[in-house]
Amino acid sequence: MPFRRTAVWLAVFLAFGFLWMCCLSVPPAHAQSWVQLQDPSPEHGFALDVPKGWAAKAGMFRLGYSDVRLIVDLKSPDGKATVRLGDVSIPPYAVPNQFHREGEFVDLGAQAQLTVASYHTGQQYAEKYAQSRFKEICKSLTTDAHAPSIPIPDNLPPDPSAKSSSTGEVTYRCESGNGAMTAFVYAKTNLSEGLWTVRNLVSYLAPPEQVSLATDVLQHCVRSFRLNPQWVERQKQMDAYALDYQRQRQAGRIRQIQMQVAQFEQSMKAMQQQVASFERGQQRSAAQSEEWGNILTGITPTVDPLGNRQDVWTGTKSRYFKNGQGTIVNSDTVPPGGGWTELNTPPH
Repeated sequence: MPFRRTAVWLAVFLAFGFLWMCCLSVPPAHAQSWVQLQDPSPEHGFALDVPKGWAAKAGMFRLGYSDVRLIVDLKSPDGKATVRLGDVSIPPYAVPNQFHREGEFVDLGAQAQLTVASYHTGQQYAEKYAQSRFKEICKSLTTDAHAPSIPIPDNLPPDPSAKSSSTGEVTYRCESGNGAMTAFVYAKTNLSEGLWTVRNLVSYLAPPEQVSLATDVLQHCVRSFRLNPQWVERQKQMDAYALDYQRQRQAGRIRQIQMQVAQFEQSMKAMQQQVASFERGQQRSAAQSEEWGNILTGITPTVDPLGNRQDVWTGTKSRYFKNGQGTIVNSDTVPPGGGWTELNTPPH
């Protein structure tokens, strides 16, 4: 099986995927009052300090035994600055191979759902995420090459399953309907055998006069973040379940554990609905939410002449063509030859 080793690596990656947030030690420069926020989700997985008076949406969402995603979304009292830790829409990624192509999905059942995508360095991911995170507000994003770096160290022990890791950050000048703003994203990605994950993802959007405040809030939240010990112990058991589940599943013995996972899979469906609801709350419409996810995963939705939808991997050219064998090419000019049909991108 192409992903026979995925269960081992995925369990290691995602069990500790949010521990990065414990690691900063820069004290805030602003006189800000703080209150503790406990994870309101059924996971009860974490706690952190948030600024008093800021609106907060947060939660830890379980989409599988080893697929747990977190988000903390904060908005200043005047609504001008937003700070975010994590993101529920970020999946674990599978590296493309002879069995799975870019843009496809790998179903690991109750363990996790993977998106197939080429590995992105931390810098590449930060840049792509910024385009999706801020697209609704920013009419344009211009890289601010002179912006100071915001140090976000990772003090976790080395991850034995990671072949390599990469960090990157980007600061943009954002032109919004309310004037100039500053957008910031930091990302760390880890590459393992057959898959990769976004280990650390933090961001903010703020007007110039609130950039220092947003930076301090981001750092303080990250520094104060703690996983609940009870959740950590429970996740270890979940990872053990995941390994046994995947071994039996790949050995064709899924019926032997069907009753065992039926209730769990039902709860995962409910959690997926909660995630979808949360994502819709971040966007003005479901269509915008879909477009937001497409940008992040590099997917462009197209429609063939018969009205059939075809999601294609985003290319650098403006047009897409498909032949009778299902091969898709990306080009700025005419079709590459006979037998090719153009796929049209629907209007927004």
